[in-house]
Amino acid sequence: MLLKLLRYIFGYIKAEVYGFAPERFMNLIIKNDVVVWDVENTDQGYIFHTGRKNLIKMKPFLQKTNMKIKILERRGLPYFFKYHKKRVAFAIGFAIAGILLFVMSLFVWEVKVTGEDKLVAENVLKQIEKNYVALGTLKSNVNCHELERKLRKDFDEISWISCELKGTGLTVYLEEGMAPKKKTEEVPGDLIATKDAVITKMITRQGTPIVKVKDTVKKGDILISGTIYIYDDNNEILETSYICADGDVCGYVTESYEDYIELKYYKKIYDNNPKSYLSFYIMDYCLTPYIPKMKTKDYDTYTQIHKACILDHFYLPLGYKKITRTPYQLKLQEYSEQDAKKILKERLDKKLKEFQKKGVEIVKNDVKIVKENGKLVAKGTITLNEPIAVSQPSSAPKE
Repeated sequence: MLLKLLRYIFGYIKAEVYGFAPERFMNLIIKNDVVVWDVENTDQGYIFHTGRKNLIKMKPFLQKTNMKIKILERRGLPYFFKYHKKRVAFAIGFAIAGILLFVMSLFVWEVKVTGEDKLVAENVLKQIEKNYVALGTLKSNVNCHELERKLRKDFDEISWISCELKGTGLTVYLEEGMAPKKKTEEVPGDLIATKDAVITKMITRQGTPIVKVKDTVKKGDILISGTIYIYDDNNEILETSYICADGDVCGYVTESYEDYIELKYYKKIYDNNPKSYLSFYIMDYCLTPYIPKMKTKDYDTYTQIHKACILDHFYLPLGYKKITRTPYQLKLQEYSEQDAKKILKERLDKKLKEFQKKGVEIVKNDVKIVKENGKLVAKGTITLNEPIAVSQPSSAPKE
């Protein structure tokens, strides 16, 4: 195998000798150490293979024996380069392209995040590209396990996460779940009111209750104190201890609500002839050969980015953008009062559903829709029954 490789590197020929004394010619070249192989006998002489430089050594023996030689084939790298010398630029370009592809394969050029909640996935993607793995980062500097740990720390709502580095792309798979409750140290503290409210429920697990059901409290008032007094038989304070107050406190809270909609508004009437053009990019550099002129300054722009990708996961920092501009005209229109009320009611229902998702009870809805200065206004109050207690460190003396 090695011998065949060396012959190909240095080049060899297939030749036929014919004439007066073929046997004498073969004896002379063998006697003078001219290497030949794969010798075949013909009617007029012999066919054999030999190195390309051996032709010069054979010349005296050809003249001496009155023989002639005919070259049948030329093989090997020297002949390959000779035949393709006009394509040297192509070969050099091909080699440079191969080197560039190898160098680019050492970096991350695409980051993807998959998740059920698109908003969470987008936030995770921004966090990765901004703080951890920017586009163009060396793959050797990316530690998937460390990245998973950091993302779990940054996003409590992520219940499961896995990072995969394949080709030049980093893919992050995640699932969202309930944010785990963080363990806090037991430090002395009180439960205080987060809002003005009327107490509807009060369960004290630890501490001294300060208020009772049906009491009205202000924001910042202490609901359950973490200070416990121990009295003697004479009703005098014998000992004072400080603990972390714990309990459930709910109350009626009044939330103000206001929304409006203009009866007259402008609607976009789009043209049926959008104009598109291409823009080519390499990393941060863009080249746009042609931009069509628009007859109006009012148009919406939609951009599709097509990134170059070899096979499935070998992304490159180049590609093209297809930009579509759709012109429109603004036309003044007017809602009917019935349609405007329907829109305002849908917005209010959406707000109420958000409260219900948080487990908040809606006690009363006093929102009214009225017409004011050419617009419909929804305003009023919403009474909710919700948890109002939050822990606050007390001023317990340090030991």
